Amino acid sequence: RHEKLNPYTRVGDMVIAMNPFQWLTHLYSEEQRTLFADKIIFKAPEAGDPRKGLPPHIYETSAMAYRGLAAHGLHQSILVSGESGSGKTETVKIIMKHLAAVQSLSADSAIFSADATDAIVKRILESNALLEAFGNAKTVRNNNSSRFGKYIQLQFDVEDGRSAELAGKKLPTCVLA
Repeated sequence: RHEKLNPYTRVGDMVIAMNPFQWLTHLYSEEQRTLFADKIIFKAPEAGDPRKGLPPHIYETSAMAYRGLAAHGLHQSILVSGESGSGKTETVKIIMKHLAAVQSLSADSAIFSADATDAIVKRILESNALLEAFGNAKTVRNNNSSRFGKYIQLQFDVEDGRSAELAGKKLPTCVLA
């Protein structure tokens, strides 16, 4: 998988990623975002696993969470875990950007647009850089390693059982021992 520049694999409902230490443009294109949004959210089958036929990808995680929230009204959690330098921060950014893009779509116009993000979404995505600036230090494995855990709560307004609108972000105060 590494030689084929394919960092994702799936174990049950979990997506496992290996940090490729480079940006893989082909994995994060508009076509990929649209593919996962269509197959898992907007054009998902009534029964069965909507991921069937899709390759493992972090977009499936964000799309499945959005679907569970918008279509089923269920609270969702995504856990990103790994060693220092494993790509957790980049993975969270990819998930947040995908959720922001998906929530700006309607089932009729499943086309992503860089201009589709509203002011709340833009502030949420931009605030992640500020969070990264606190508590980071250079380590043997990583020049910008976090010295703390992050818990980010994205808040959505669910209106019609097909869509959810990003309404805000909450960062509870946590102390790690």
